[in-house]
Parts: sequence; C-alpha cells; structure tokens
Amino acid sequence: MEKRPNPEIVKEKEIFHLLPYERLLSIKEVPERLPAKRPSGLREIMRLTGVTRTQDIGKKGPSIASLAFESNTAAPEDLHLYETVFGRDSLRVAIDLLPFYPELAKATTLELAKLQGTTYYQEREEEPGRIVHEARDPHDPIAVDLTKRLGWQWPYYGSVDATPEFVRTLVKYCQLTPENTTFLQQTYTDKDGREKTMQDALGNAIAWIEHRLDSNDEGILEFKSVLEHGIENQVWKDSWDAYHHADGTIANHEKGVSSIEVQVKTFDALRDAADLYETALQSPEKAHQLHERAEKMRATIMKYFWTEEKGGYFVLGTDRDEAGAVRQLNIRTSNMGHVLYSQLLEGNDPENIRKREAVIDHLLSPEMLNVSGVRTLASDEVRFRPGAYHNGSVWLWDTHYIANGMKRLGYTTHADMLANRLLHIINVTRAFPEYVSGDDAPVPHINHRVVDILDEIHHRINRVEQPPQEVQAWTVAAIVATKRQRHPL
Repeated sequence: MEKRPNPEIVKEKEIFHLLPYERLLSIKEVPERLPAKRPSGLREIMRLTGVTRTQDIGKKGPSIASLAFESNTAAPEDLHLYETVFGRDSLRVAIDLLPFYPELAKATTLELAKLQGTTYYQEREEEPGRIVHEARDPHDPIAVDLTKRLGWQWPYYGSVDATPEFVRTLVKYCQLTPENTTFLQQTYTDKDGREKTMQDALGNAIAWIEHRLDSNDEGILEFKSVLEHGIENQVWKDSWDAYHHADGTIANHEKGVSSIEVQVKTFDALRDAADLYETALQSPEKAHQLHERAEKMRATIMKYFWTEEKGGYFVLGTDRDEAGAVRQLNIRTSNMGHVLYSQLLEGNDPENIRKREAVIDHLLSPEMLNVSGVRTLASDEVRFRPGAYHNGSVWLWDTHYIANGMKRLGYTTHADMLANRLLHIINVTRAFPEYVSGDDAPVPHINHRVVDILDEIHHRINRVEQPPQEVQAWTVAAIVATKRQRHPL
C-alpha cells in the first residue's frame, strides 16, 4: 500500500521555508506556560542573582543566564537549559546594570577571574588568560550529558568574546568612581590555588587577546574549536548554521572564522584598557602599546569587514577558503549594529558618519526591522526563518545594545523607537524571553512549536524553531536598564 504523507506535515511544509537540500522531520506544538500577569524585572534580577533584596544584588556573585518562571519550576528541561553562570551573559548583564547596581560588575569580574584559564587544556578549550564560557558543576546532569556526548570538560572555555567583554566590564567598573580603581589590588585565589590580584586578571586577559591577534596574519580575532564536537561558532550567535555565506553555504570551520562584533569589542577593550593604564595604573608605555594595537585593529576591521554592497554595511564576519585566504560572510545581520556602540565610528569624520548612517539605514529597513526590534538576520537572506534561534528571530538584548549605540551617537529618535518596541514585547508576552519571532505579524509573539529539519548536505538535524527560555538574564537587564534610564529613582 502506498504510504500517504501526514496532511499536517504537508500543510506546514507549504508555509515553512526549506532549502533544496533540507527535509522537514517534525513539528510539535508546545503549550503556553506564561504567567497571568507581567512579572517584575527587579524581582527576576534578584532571582537570577540569588538574593531577596535589591540592595544585595551582586553580594552572591554573578547572574546565571536564565530561569523558568517560579510557577513553572516543574516545566520540561528545555526551559531549564542555562541555569548556570555563562561568562558572556553574566558580563553583559553586569555592564547593562553597572550604573544602577555596580556591585554586580565587581562580583562578576571577581568570580570570572577565579575561573580564568591558567594553562592549555584541550578538553576544556582552556588557554591562559581566557575567560570561561560555561561554568557548570561537572556533576550537573546537563554537564554530564555534554561530557558524554561531546567530550567537554568543566569549566568549558569555548568562547572568544567573553575575554574582551571581561576587560571592558572590569575597566568600566574601575572608571565609575576614583575609589573603584582600588579593586585592581583585590586579591583572590585562582583555579590553581595561587593568590593573584584583579590587576593580574586584567593583564592576563589582555595577554590572551594579544596572543590571539599576534598568531593571526591579518590581525583578526578568529575562533576555531580544538575539539571534534566543541562549539563551532564561539560567539553569541553560536548556532551551527548562523555563520554562512550569501548563498547559504556554511562557513568553513576547518579554518578560522570571525565575527564583526568580536572585533569591535576587542578594539574597545584595548582602548579602554589603554586609558586605565594611562591613568589609574600610571603606565604610559603599556597604554601607548595598547592604543597602537587598537589602531591596527581599526584598520583591520575596515579592510576585512566593511563592504560597499547594498549601500555599504559591516558583514557578519569572515572565513577562509581552502588556501587560507580570507573571505567575507557578506550577509546582513544585527551584528553590524554592535559597531554603533563601539568607539570605532565616533566623531565627525565624514567617512565615519557615512558608515554609521548606512548601517542605521540597513537596521531600520523593512528586511531587518519588525514590530519587536532588529532581526538577527535580514528577511531577504537565504537562511532567514522568523523563528530560528539566530537566523531571523529578534533578541531583546541585541536590539537594546543597538539602541544604546544609536543613542550614544546622537540618534535618539531611533533609539527611543527601538526601546519602545522592547517594552511592548514585555507587555504583550508577560515574559522576559531570550527572543521573539522575527516575522511580520502586527504583534510580538513567542514561538510555540518545535520544528526539526534534516540538512542532507551536512547530515545534521537542525532545530530551526523552538520556544525561548522564559526569563533570560540579559533580556531582564536590558528591560530594567531601559526603564531606569527613563525613570531614574
């Protein structure tokens, strides 16, 4: 008897975008579990940092990355994926809340300094000076599963953006008040039992950055996992298919891959550190060296990451061909918006103004802007899917970061428009989600299904739609910061 296709699958396939080499495997509806009323941002920050009073935020260490709502503590494990400290996430939360809760930045950088890499250890992807990506207890069930399936050891260091973000956060904390610079002399015990100071941690993080740049012929800070099953994209958009070319071809992970926002964060980290060495640490020679290195990075960014295509924009990143030559990943993504928060395009230089206004034009185009904010991937790109983790959804912290960049460069009307959209998401969804759909619906909404497809070229199952975590720390921090900026206490 002829096997008939499931009519529901056929119906969904007609409206779900598939590439020629993809096959739909399953679509599963997920029940909505949102609370009856909108939760409090401050309440959730306290839960994420393990305290019960706002004045204690930071006293028990960094924020964990996410939580389920209190009413959903018995929810499936898919809503409890990131209930631990992630270096990148905790630093982003700390820097967003720095003006309001500075002790959180102090506690976060101190805890990450204690975990800072001290040696080369392949199964952890540990390197001297590298800041941890994921600090799980080895006996955590998720850690046990990851070790069994992927061979990871703990803590796991597979990110390249946490280290420059650590430098930026530590420097910003020290520069907040003159008294804060004494924190650099704070002692702690590192992961090998040796006593160090926060100034040591700063120097070791900078040394890691310098080593990475010196080992690259073009001066690009690239990533390439040393593990067979390590994180392929060691940046915030860490989905395996997030880094690709305009025709949809996945970036070549056999060689180094890079991302634009990592370059500008590194540029800023070098400049920020140079200012600290010049002033608080009274080391003009080191300051001069860091300023020179930052200027080299500026030239590298402009050479390898800018394109004049489509009116000009910063590409997602780079990869390399089989001969090792650098190639642009020339797709339009929200990552270009991170340049606006950098010092890279500051000032009245006509070329800087042209570039930042071209970037803003792209970010506010119909292909990139929807009712919720800036899409992670433009809707006219080959791999765009509105519910995809990093290929079309709108991440609230990402849009908040872009809005802050617009504001600091004087584009306050655009910044306020984006902030209003973020607040509207919270009002509508009654959650602090990782992300919302990047579709063209008139109202923000959260994914309520899980969609798996088979990529027959790469022989991988690709989960191209799934519900977000309910309370994502950097989402909460973005909303709290937005409200506090508008209504100071």
